[in-house]
Amino acid sequence: MTGWDLKPQGIQGVLKSTGETASHLEGQAKAYGEHLTSAASSAGTVSAEGGGGKAQGGLVALALSQYAEHATKDLQYIALRAGKSLQGAVDATTAYLRGDEEMAARAQRGALAEPRVDVPGVGGA
Repeated sequence: MTGWDLKPQGIQGVLKSTGETASHLEGQAKAYGEHLTSAASSAGTVSAEGGGGKAQGGLVALALSQYAEHATKDLQYIALRAGKSLQGAVDATTAYLRGDEEMAARAQRGALAEPRVDVPGVGGA
């Protein structure tokens, strides 16, 4: 790959700020889960049989639970994708600085590979 002109100091700054931003994902995902749990427990019950009440459960709680199950995989994917992208940028830059542009291109391609998300209890895992 000819024509690369990397500036290590600029790359280091971008990786640092991106890494700091990505590190907040874990806390935000935890807060997200807590908010969904709170919403589900505060929803009361509205069942197919009618009626309402303060007991936990019901259609709203079920819908929130199913949504959370789906969204959890998406959130994990985002975190894995961010981590792989950052590591790929580090690996490609390191290889470039060592003078091995082919190695840098391989590291970039590796960073673009789809991450595999294994959620315990979901999808037969």
